[in-house]
Amino acid sequence: MSEIRKDPLSNDWVIIASERGGRPTDLKTETTKEEKGKFCPFCDSSEVSEPVKPHSICAATFAPDGKWMTRILPNKYPALMPEPILAQREMDDLYHCLTGVGGHEILVDSPKHDETLATMSKEQIEAIITNYQCRYSYWRKDPRITYLSVFKNHGKVAGASLHHPHSQLVATPLIPPRLTTELNESKEYFKLNNECLMCKILKTELENKHRLIFENNSVAAFCSFAPRFPFESLIVPKRHSASLEEITKEEISDLAEAMSVIFKKLDKLLNDPPFNYLIHVAPLRTPGLLYYHWHIEVILRLSQPAGFEWGSGVYINSVPPEDAALELNKVKIR
Repeated sequence: MSEIRKDPLSNDWVIIASERGGRPTDLKTETTKEEKGKFCPFCDSSEVSEPVKPHSICAATFAPDGKWMTRILPNKYPALMPEPILAQREMDDLYHCLTGVGGHEILVDSPKHDETLATMSKEQIEAIITNYQCRYSYWRKDPRITYLSVFKNHGKVAGASLHHPHSQLVATPLIPPRLTTELNESKEYFKLNNECLMCKILKTELENKHRLIFENNSVAAFCSFAPRFPFESLIVPKRHSASLEEITKEEISDLAEAMSVIFKKLDKLLNDPPFNYLIHVAPLRTPGLLYYHWHIEVILRLSQPAGFEWGSGVYINSVPPEDAALELNKVKIR
């Protein structure tokens, strides 16, 4: 029988309808080969062949031999740009708009064209996380920017237009609505219980272990209780912190291990599935919140929202998270 579940953090309602699908592994994707000889701007352009400029703050991370491991590039087709003056324009008493102030950057995750999170070394993933930290610090200095969205699209279905591994960073003068909902739900829970909502979720998942898929000293990962998509999961630091900026070198290492293991398992189980991961942090102007707990949301693009989802805002998922966790925990990668 199907279940209707509510996510306490996002306030989303989800229908878990396992009768609509087969085994979780039936969602395994077909491998798509990239066209050979195609120009790659992250391999062949002058932007990546030139040395990183000394005055470029947080523009790259480097290996011991001095070669870059990750580096920041401006997006050639930015959604927002830092040049305009931030201003609000009143079109009438109903419609409002802001000038398109912000930033849109690319983080080249690796110099290697065919690397993925499933094949990267832990040290390479640590370099990516470190560069993320630097960009949060960089954009916090701009008084016009209130939030930095950091995300990765992998696979065409997930929105990746280029094969070379890369992440994107979009700095905005507003707090995204989904983050606002998480902040409001977390704040209300804290008022009622004097406890962080994500800390409570994490404690529950660690105790019952029904959806737990990874744990080390400072990080845990689990399939979401009310997932909109099959195998949707969260990667969460055990120590309460509101932003990725706040984690230590040891916690970066543990986070890199978690990401490496999880994406290796997903790759092996589902044949390099398309995915998005999204980093949720507190707004740049309100660091150190006691009621908000940063985390990474991993969404596999194995099914697509259709008319019911778009019309109702309620998602139908054919794979219970407990079944997804069971399949992932069966995968051996070592």
